[in-house]
Amino acid sequence: MATDIDKFVHDQLSVWPEVAAKYRALKCTQTRTMPFGGMVVTLQSNPGRIPIFDHGCPLCEENYMEHQHTLPFEGRKGRHYNILVNRAPIFPNHLVITRDTHVPQTIWHRFPDMLDLAASLEHYIVFYNSPNSGTTVPGHAHFQACPKGYMPLERAADRVLRAVAAGEQPEDATFISSTRDAQLYHFNRFNRGIFLLRAQTSKSMAKQFYRLLDCLNLVAEETEPRFNAFAYCSEGEYRAIVTLRSASRPSCFFESGENHFAITPGCADMAGFVVIPEVEDFPRMTPEVLRRIYEDVTLSQADEDRLLWRLVRTQPRIEVSITASEQLRFEIIQDGAGPQTVTYREGKIDYNGVLYDELVFEAATISTLFAEPSFLLCCEDGTHRYAGTLKFVVEGEKVQAVNMLGAEDYLLSIISLLPPQVQRQEAIRLRRELIGQKGLVQGGPSYVGLTEKADASARSAIDETWGMLE
Repeated sequence: MATDIDKFVHDQLSVWPEVAAKYRALKCTQTRTMPFGGMVVTLQSNPGRIPIFDHGCPLCEENYMEHQHTLPFEGRKGRHYNILVNRAPIFPNHLVITRDTHVPQTIWHRFPDMLDLAASLEHYIVFYNSPNSGTTVPGHAHFQACPKGYMPLERAADRVLRAVAAGEQPEDATFISSTRDAQLYHFNRFNRGIFLLRAQTSKSMAKQFYRLLDCLNLVAEETEPRFNAFAYCSEGEYRAIVTLRSASRPSCFFESGENHFAITPGCADMAGFVVIPEVEDFPRMTPEVLRRIYEDVTLSQADEDRLLWRLVRTQPRIEVSITASEQLRFEIIQDGAGPQTVTYREGKIDYNGVLYDELVFEAATISTLFAEPSFLLCCEDGTHRYAGTLKFVVEGEKVQAVNMLGAEDYLLSIISLLPPQVQRQEAIRLRRELIGQKGLVQGGPSYVGLTEKADASARSAIDETWGMLE
């Protein structure tokens, strides 16, 4: 696709004079460098970054500008995208890849599409701003892309990942965890909350990526954590960078006079390519101002420490009984096979005419905050969704459905349903019940199988009482 992209950009700019002028201006825009956090940051004076919006959502086809053309890209499971030339560029060949329908900005379901884009655009890096992390159009799902090599963090991260691929152990990255052929590393330079990922397959990369996001706190009323993500392919593998956020804008954005800087950090800024849209702000940027900007929008040290602890924690696996009957209907969501039935017959489990002593359907992903539930199960009070592994065993003359999941995740699913003022007390009580308990946990009516989003107070209650489960 790289050849098609180059031709597409050239053809587009040849007939779109207003935006072509912005790309010509990039060639002579002012830039300077500044050391920060063990790297050299690039500052770009870019008044052309102020976007051109005629009316309505600029990413909806009915609002495209005159002369604006598209190049199609097909994502997974029928999702379609339009590749556009960015109206307000930071980089040469700066692209926007937008859904062809008006749906909110979210990474759930779409990270595999992002990886497919990276594989198709061999010489490009694809990036994503979460809704409260620098995007100017949170109401319409989209990615961006630019040629590789412009962003300082990108270059530093790639040096680390190349060294790791060669079997070396770089000093500025710490191994955190792995999922099949994917590895996660903490990058300990530049800013807090930076993680690097590498994988041989997009499936493994997605699992590791969603597990990282799963360990983050979700701010009330927001649909996903605050972060910026980058993905590209190199040396036969997928690579990604994730920068975690605490805020969308720094405090100086809301100041007046000399203390005001019109900067809303997005992917480029968080990767060390700081875009300054107001001309008068460019000469006033100093290392101290830059430090305050990053300090305002990145994770606190306490939040990073807690995240690292969550990523490496271990938890005993428990089995939670759900329901029992002579016949049970269920559906494994990810396999696409549709509704299935298991039946008790001759002391065993009848599934598609074959008899089993035990039947297990492993969860497709270990993520619990972003992943959809792994399976559906018909119970007496209706059909319910559950995350985790589904197991069927024989209990008397019935088939017993069992949910297999981590003890921490089980606690989180229960605690999230309770008012904040009783969550810690209930977390302690439930932990005491789990200590030393083996076999099945009777789920009871409050057990919902991790289908609810866990709020910050529930996660805090779980964290505070962690030491009780040894």
